[in-house]
Amino acid sequence: MLLIEKVLTLHASRIFHDTPEADLVELAGALEEQYLEAGSQIFAKGDHGDSMYFVYKGKVRIHDEDHTFAVLEENEILGELSILDGEPRSASATALEETILLKLEQEPFYQIMISNAEVLKGILKTLCRRLRQMDQKLVETNTPSAE
Repeated sequence: MLLIEKVLTLHASRIFHDTPEADLVELAGALEEQYLEAGSQIFAKGDHGDSMYFVYKGKVRIHDEDHTFAVLEENEILGELSILDGEPRSASATALEETILLKLEQEPFYQIMISNAEVLKGILKTLCRRLRQMDQKLVETNTPSAE
């Protein structure tokens, strides 16, 4: 994969949308490509987490056993909680089809986050959006249906 493709993937994500291109080029150099077959596990709930992933191509299911939390597609991220706090993974991730991920380790992420406040804003916005979605699902699940 070319460096420019990695930069474009980063730029397309909400986290890095407002990050200067020079910073993205540096960060893109730290991304590790991972090619996965359908059904391949990316990580399991409880695994040590110190990296996040960008979906370059394919679909990824975020789940806890049979319960699906989300299906992520191109330009979406996963593992962003663990890259921030290094805690065990809160869910599992499995490729639903042939998938290409770009893996970002914790240390390069911290370096770019320190030098660019837009990255921090982007990850906070992403986390807030996902929390709101989970809140909405909880409300829908716990609201009695009218009969």
